[in-house]
Amino acid sequence: MVSIILVILFLLQLISFYLVALLFTKLGKLKEVEKKQEQVLAEIDDSFSAYIAEIKDENNRLLQELKNTEKSFVAATIEEKVNELPVAKESPVFEIPKTFVSKQLAASSYSKAVTLKEKKEPVTMKEKVLYFDEEGKSVEEIAKLLQIGKTEVDLFLKFKEK
Repeated sequence: MVSIILVILFLLQLISFYLVALLFTKLGKLKEVEKKQEQVLAEIDDSFSAYIAEIKDENNRLLQELKNTEKSFVAATIEEKVNELPVAKESPVFEIPKTFVSKQLAASSYSKAVTLKEKKEPVTMKEKVLYFDEEGKSVEEIAKLLQIGKTEVDLFLKFKEK
């Protein structure tokens, strides 16, 4: 009777060792998959960053070219419009040419729009706390403005680096 129990216990111990080894290999495979996913995520992040930087460079070049060509364009347009003006002998009133939006104005409004988009409005509670902290408000003032506790504000400020 004792020998049968010992054999059963021995078999159960072998099965448990097998299952532990099997779980260990599965865990190793899972860690490899996580590393691959992190690498893919980093590559995607890098490619998006490069794409955004390239778009910003193109926009800056466009703005610079608009600024350079705006002066010559305005001078040529004014000269053409002056030559096209009909001079009526009966009346001293000249026809006023239609006004065009200058490239300089378009470029400046575009650059303003770009800077407005770059300023990010605080959305989450943490962003709001950090925003008010950057403005120089005290912990008590931030807590009153956001209607949260002082300790919560302290925690957000302590972990702002992370």
